[in-house]
Amino acid sequence: MSITPPADPPPSYPSPSGVPPAYPAPAPAVAATSWGPAGPAPGLIYASFWTRFLGYLIDIVLLTAVELPVSVPLLFAPALQFLHDHPVKSGQALPPFPTDLSNRFLVLGLLGALVSALYFGGLVAWQGRTLGQRAMGTHVVRAEDGGQLPPGRAYLRAIVFWGPGLVGAIPAAGNIAGLVAFVAMLSAAWDQRRQGWHDKLGRSLVIKRVNAPPGYG
Repeated sequence: MSITPPADPPPSYPSPSGVPPAYPAPAPAVAATSWGPAGPAPGLIYASFWTRFLGYLIDIVLLTAVELPVSVPLLFAPALQFLHDHPVKSGQALPPFPTDLSNRFLVLGLLGALVSALYFGGLVAWQGRTLGQRAMGTHVVRAEDGGQLPPGRAYLRAIVFWGPGLVGAIPAAGNIAGLVAFVAMLSAAWDQRRQGWHDKLGRSLVIKRVNAPPGYG
């Protein structure tokens, strides 16, 4: 008499609070919805492109609110004053900025890259999501088992956010990096699992829990 070995248990995915225990009870299967296609486990969907876009928009607003009080007086106001004092006639190239102002562009670009790395990489490694993703009810998880993304993969995934700022001092490299980052995030719109290139790089998924069992989370 042959004995059929038991099937491997399904991977566990995190609850809305960010804790990744297994389901306390079987969750109902979820079909594709307006929030995204059916996900990797019962009760989960892949976050849609627009859900992710809105979360990213919230993140950008929050980061801008933090950075503007520093960048305006130290960089943008002096740059505008310099251009006002050195008007450019039609057909002429912009005058080169003085060395101290150019250095400010470099320093603030590097600081911006650091802030982006800590926000988009550090928060995902620590909490499993950014503040914008929390507002949209989504999580970043390991693609293979739904666990929390380790720091190395979280920061690697976040390269689309901090990479362009890191090489922004080199005009051609900065433009190319920005274009690659844009396409990487846009690629989540047509991927079957709504993975952008950066998600594939970090071997991660962005998921959203729906129709969870009563009392779950």
